[in-house]
Amino acid sequence: MQHLAIVILVVVTIVAGVVLMVAAMNNRRKLREMEHRERLAMIERGVVPPPETNPAAFEASIGVPGPKDADRSERYRTAGVLLIGVGLGLIFVIGMAAGLPGVGFGIGGAWISLGAASLFNYWMISRRRVRWSPPPHRPQTPPDIAP
Repeated sequence: MQHLAIVILVVVTIVAGVVLMVAAMNNRRKLREMEHRERLAMIERGVVPPPETNPAAFEASIGVPGPKDADRSERYRTAGVLLIGVGLGLIFVIGMAAGLPGVGFGIGGAWISLGAASLFNYWMISRRRVRWSPPPHRPQTPPDIAP
């Protein structure tokens, strides 16, 4: 009886999560559609939409270099931390809950080593990257005019 209650609880949780996800996606779709219709109506009336509605396109049109999509090194850092967390979780679940500490350390240690390799890759990429900074602005003094 207890197993049946757990199964029902898990199924209800999954179904509720899927329903919530579909509702959120539908809400976002309607919101984007309204924004698009508003923008088209402005263009039809000859009004230029303000740049705040799409700042990335505005900056690209005037030639301002924007941030890159996602820096590779930051992805490696995130993956490394995530993999180390998964490895520690596996050590705990398999080693402590199942009562097999050797197996837990073996499987969890493999995931931790993958995370450490990703963090090392992040460190190597971030060391190699040269940060560009604009030269300091020095106001030019007008030349002396000789009489």
